Amino acid sequence: MTVTRVFESTIECPVEALWEFHSSAEALRILTPPSRKIEVLSKDLEVREGALHVLKVRQFGIPLVWKARISEVHPPIGFTDTAEKSPFKSWRHRHEFIHAEGGSLLRDTVTYEAPFGPLGDLARVLFIDRDIERLFAFRHKATRRALVPAIGT
Repeated sequence: MTVTRVFESTIECPVEALWEFHSSAEALRILTPPSRKIEVLSKDLEVREGALHVLKVRQFGIPLVWKARISEVHPPIGFTDTAEKSPFKSWRHRHEFIHAEGGSLLRDTVTYEAPFGPLGDLARVLFIDRDIERLFAFRHKATRRALVPAIGT
């Protein structure tokens, strides 16, 4: 079963600052929880149409390779990464940066499908959905920590 989740936070900074942060190679490390131990395998992590980002992430002690193709790049309002290889049957993540009262709205829309059919759906209900929720809560908090002090608030 394909699931779509939307995660939103207001960040007290301009849209351009969100774009600059989320399109930087350094952001990958900041936005990944320390327990996942990310290793960047790509030499080029530029956010541009057609770029392929390759990462190794350890989750539950298991090394997982992600290959994500970048598309729909529209600075400074957003971009999409779609997994060509991941632990999921499918994964699409739209990053949006929207002008809002008091700063910007950070919106992550993730559409994914667990592997292994009904067994994967059970795993999704039991722990994958909650893990993704925690991941995006961490990402939004890390974004706020990285950007809000930089603008003096």
